[in-house]
Amino acid sequence: MTTTTKTDAQIYVACLASYNSGVLHGEWITPKADKEELQEQINKVLKSSKIPNAEEWAIHDYDSFPNLGEYPGLDNIIKVQEAIDEHGQYVVSAFLENWSIEDLDHIDDAYYGEYDSFSEFAQQLAEDTIEGLNGNSTLASYFDYEKWERDLSYDYHEGEGENGSSLIFNANW
Repeated sequence: MTTTTKTDAQIYVACLASYNSGVLHGEWITPKADKEELQEQINKVLKSSKIPNAEEWAIHDYDSFPNLGEYPGLDNIIKVQEAIDEHGQYVVSAFLENWSIEDLDHIDDAYYGEYDSFSEFAQQLAEDTIEGLNGNSTLASYFDYEKWERDLSYDYHEGEGENGSSLIFNANW
C-alpha cells in the first residue's frame, strides 16, 4: 500500500470587469476553508483590478483542485478545500469522479485506501476477509483471484492516485 502526498490546491480567481474590458486580471490562490477569509481573498483580487468598481469574479482555471466550473460558489469551494486539507487532492478528485460535492461528507465511508493496483487491493481484501486463504493452504490453491477481482470491480471504484497508484472506493457506502 502506498501513501498519497498533499500538494497546494489552487484556483485562478479572475476579475470579470477586467475580462469584459479585454484585460486579463486575476490571481492564483489557495482557497481558505473559511467563508469570510475566502471572500477576502477574492476581494483582494477584485480591488487590485485597474477597472473601477470591479465586483464580479469567476474561476478560470484550477491547479490540483477539482474543476467545479466557472461559478462554483463559495460554499462548494470551501467544502472541497476542507476535504483536500483532510484527504489530499488525489483522493478528493477521484471521489468526485463518481460522486458529487454534496456526497463529500461520505468520503471516509467510501475510501478504502491507496494501492499499487486494483489487483493488489483485491488480493489483500481476499487475504484479510476469507479465512484460510493465506500461504500454501488448500483453499488458496483453488481460489480464483481473477474472478474475485472482476466481481469486486462492480462494488468498488478505482481512481488514479499520485504516480499512477490506485485509489479504491466502496461504491456501496
